[in-house]
Amino acid sequence: MTALIVDKLNKSYGKHHVLKDVSFTVEAGEIVGFIGPNGSGKSTTMKCIANLVYPDSGKMVIQGHDLKIARRLALKNFSSLIEAPGLYFNLSGRENLQLFASLQRVPKKQVERVVQYTGLGARLREKVGKYSMGMKQRLALGIALLADPSVLVLDEPFSGLDPDGVFKLREMIKGLAAAGCGILFSSHQILEMDKIAHRNIFIKDGRIIPQAEAQSYVTALNYRLAIQQDSGDLELMNKLQDAGVISDFQQDEYVLQFSLTSMDHLTTVLAELVNSGRQINGIAPQTADIENVYSAIYTQGEL
Repeated sequence: MTALIVDKLNKSYGKHHVLKDVSFTVEAGEIVGFIGPNGSGKSTTMKCIANLVYPDSGKMVIQGHDLKIARRLALKNFSSLIEAPGLYFNLSGRENLQLFASLQRVPKKQVERVVQYTGLGARLREKVGKYSMGMKQRLALGIALLADPSVLVLDEPFSGLDPDGVFKLREMIKGLAAAGCGILFSSHQILEMDKIAHRNIFIKDGRIIPQAEAQSYVTALNYRLAIQQDSGDLELMNKLQDAGVISDFQQDEYVLQFSLTSMDHLTTVLAELVNSGRQINGIAPQTADIENVYSAIYTQGEL
């Protein structure tokens, strides 16, 4: 079943059009990474899904229920953790859980399941003000899980975590997905996202860029040449970079790697090398890993 449908979402603040026909889906049991720099529309999209911000137009369907028409049913099995954890620092971890559980009328049995799930053990008796960032994140995620959600939205859940906290939270997210929860999450730690996301979607200037489109673009821009190093290569590649034909290059003894500024420039690079008397033994596009895709979308700015 499709856990979450976002269809043609639009949102403006005054004259600033923040979201522009944003559309995507999250399936049950799927972990979807939501990638974009600050100001791209990422958090606004998540707040619309959580019903914290009202879109100007568009539709959001959670577990088959239209958020606008059947809000209570749509949000019944939905939870989110957006921006800083909303915890009461003067209360203990367990008291925080019990407070939020009472507001949602969560059965005691479910509270105890969440207690075990957080992994905080005896530390739940301590005031939250004494917790590390990782402990606060785990408690906040536990509170989000009190409703036993089928759809979970997490905005920057790895923020401020040490390596141990990142590892534990990563395993928690994977476990939730294995149990059938559809998860949409964002993070600036794109390598960490890539370890657990089944797929990624990218947002730039309020528009969704499908991963397949971005990957094909990267493949067309980044190349490896099998070519024996020559003393004149550095001068030639610097010349091409100064001319705006390539954006970057690296070379070792037998391989030359370069990034084009446009898909039309490959023949220019090859022609310059051949005309300089260089013998090219092979050519292949580079693998479109997450960093290359991110660079193509947000650094090179062609998409």
